[in-house]
Amino acid sequence: MAGIGIGASPDKIEFGEVRVKEGAMRELYVVNTDDEAEQVVLIVEGVDLIVNPQEFDLSAKESRVVSISIDQKNAGEYNGSILIMTRPSGDNPGGLGLGAGVRVPVSFVVKDEIFIKTLRVVGGLLIAIAFVVLLWMRRSKV
Repeated sequence: MAGIGIGASPDKIEFGEVRVKEGAMRELYVVNTDDEAEQVVLIVEGVDLIVNPQEFDLSAKESRVVSISIDQKNAGEYNGSILIMTRPSGDNPGGLGLGAGVRVPVSFVVKDEIFIKTLRVVGGLLIAIAFVVLLWMRRSKV
């Protein structure tokens, strides 16, 4: 995915299913497609993620790998995005410089360990009940 002066790969990040206490990390490649150095800022929207580094300078035609990790403690389905914005390198960080931006969608599902164990137990019970019913039906026919 590319905006004027900035690009990102992949164009979306899907972590899939993750357990509550289990971490997950993906890499995001940020590319300065412009002919001038840019200051890059990554802003997380709608989900709890750890972005490292969150702010850096990027020379013309240069790329950098950014680590994206899940920081969500509660089970559920999550959708958000990472907004990658640029402004000319050397601008006053407090000022509003004109720059480019790219939004990368992020999605993941956090599963609670208890839910997974319960699902296994219920599945096992259903199989056992089906087996007992099958045996009872066979004995009834004889």
